[in-house]
Amino acid sequence: MGIGIFWVLLAAIMLGFYAFPSKFVKNYELENLWGVFWVLAMFIVPIISTVVLVDNLSETYEQVSNSIFLSIFLLSILWGIGNLLWGISISKIGMALGFSLLIGVSTLAGSILPFFMGGADKLSTPGGMVILGGIFIIMLGIIANGKAGLLREKNENADSEKVASNNNTMRNGIILCIIGGISAAGFNLAYHVADNIGHIGQISQEQFGNPPWIARLAVMLPSFIGSGIAIMVYFIIQLTKNKSWGNFSHKNSPKNIFYLLIMAVVYCASLIIYGLGAYELGPLGTSVGFAIFQTGCIMVANILGFFTGEWNKAGDLSKKWLFSGLSIMTIGIIIVAYGNSIV
Repeated sequence: MGIGIFWVLLAAIMLGFYAFPSKFVKNYELENLWGVFWVLAMFIVPIISTVVLVDNLSETYEQVSNSIFLSIFLLSILWGIGNLLWGISISKIGMALGFSLLIGVSTLAGSILPFFMGGADKLSTPGGMVILGGIFIIMLGIIANGKAGLLREKNENADSEKVASNNNTMRNGIILCIIGGISAAGFNLAYHVADNIGHIGQISQEQFGNPPWIARLAVMLPSFIGSGIAIMVYFIIQLTKNKSWGNFSHKNSPKNIFYLLIMAVVYCASLIIYGLGAYELGPLGTSVGFAIFQTGCIMVANILGFFTGEWNKAGDLSKKWLFSGLSIMTIGIIIVAYGNSIV
């Protein structure tokens, strides 16, 4: 179990850092930057790496029913929609509340729903109850983290009260974020269907001798493609609407694409490593692993932000909420891990 937690935490750290190269991208609008990133992350990198590294990929997929692939595809489209709704909602309610809401809702949905997709018998066991208790504690930590973020935004942004006073904007943003959080859990559910129900990883490993981490590429490739389709429809519309296609001809484009390729490789690798961790965690790996993974991402993002000066003007009360939230989430992770050990 320990190695599984290690892989999941490593994946969370990588995901927390993956966007750093975007700071060096120049002369691109947001739709250029993220449009290229998602093409690389959802199509180019996973397709090439899977085709090159996975032996007997087509033979593996031939043994999986079309209904499984349809389920994966639909759930992964939800994942893509969740990513888009989060991006839209933060413009209405702010980064702090939006980030905490999306991660909180997706953690809750993505961790608990797999129990009802083949693991319901373990829900009432002592280990299952401990895991649920740990997830509840993690949620309390996420709420505290959201409170810290709201206080920070209030201190740093003089217009925050004005934004908050617009009840319609705030209400609509919260609704979009909650829907986005539920949709974003499609990533974990798609993985659960592919690996725990469709047994793609098991087929790839046992019949064709692929190591577990390479088999996870076969497990996740359909999810990447489904999510990518949903996301790219949106960015093609945005590029056309804002007339941003011409930015790709800028002289900085080769360098920009290189930075975005690094981002895509780190992003994809983090998800594959998460899948390996979930596999190593056993039958409830998609519940336990996702809770740890999502929580780890929040912790890494906030710790990184703290040490890079993002919280310098946040105020003492905001920092107290931040460290309280991080401490509570750490306790929740320990409890979830313990619950998984006694299932």
